[in-house]
Amino acid sequence: MSPAKHIQYALIALTAVTLCFELSNLDLWIQGFFYNASSQHWLFQIDGNPWRHFFFYDAPKKLLLLFELALLVSLLFFRKAPLVQQYHRGLLIVLLALPLGPAAVSSLKGTTNVACPYALSEYGGKLPYLKLFESYPAEKQPAKQQRCFPAGHASGGFALLALYYLPKSRRRRRQMLGIALTAGWAMGGYKMLLGHHFFSHTLVSMLLCWLVTNCIALLVTPTLGLTERGSFRNKASRVKLASLFEKTSQ
Repeated sequence: MSPAKHIQYALIALTAVTLCFELSNLDLWIQGFFYNASSQHWLFQIDGNPWRHFFFYDAPKKLLLLFELALLVSLLFFRKAPLVQQYHRGLLIVLLALPLGPAAVSSLKGTTNVACPYALSEYGGKLPYLKLFESYPAEKQPAKQQRCFPAGHASGGFALLALYYLPKSRRRRRQMLGIALTAGWAMGGYKMLLGHHFFSHTLVSMLLCWLVTNCIALLVTPTLGLTERGSFRNKASRVKLASLFEKTSQ
């Protein structure tokens, strides 16, 4: 499937998810499984287990930064290496998606003014629960801008969805998606168990990162059409690819 098709489906999914959570209390129902109302505690506490916090929060952020630096060094200083040349475009997509996906999520967080679950009255906080397009009552205005939608921490893991564009076979691409989704939902799920995000926050973060990834892929590889075995679908695709390589080599 081409990046353009993936973009269309991502936009449809974002619209459907937004409508679903706007028209229901699904977030509250899901979040209820992670909160003990009698003790007024979330399943996880930041200070409850420092090693767990390091594993799910600090370590992933550091590893993603190291991975991005490794990609940058490879593309700048080892671009003539056979593996780098073979996967050059896929590596470039990943390199761009790692910062741009989370950046898109962070930009949206600054405009939505959505509070975290732990700050809501339903979970021992002071703010009312509002849907995405609702406004705070005058007497319940938060003291500062709320920045909990979409999920920022999870976006680092979901940015790895760009790994989809490294291999050419469908089987390998599905494996890359599995790795990225595992990372994103592990990071996002941890924050949900802390009461920092609703399910919809993490889900929208995933879809946004996938949307950004495919926008990058559309710009970087606009003429590629790959089959399950990584071969080109038709002669026209091969001609376009040959023309592309001729232009880049001039």
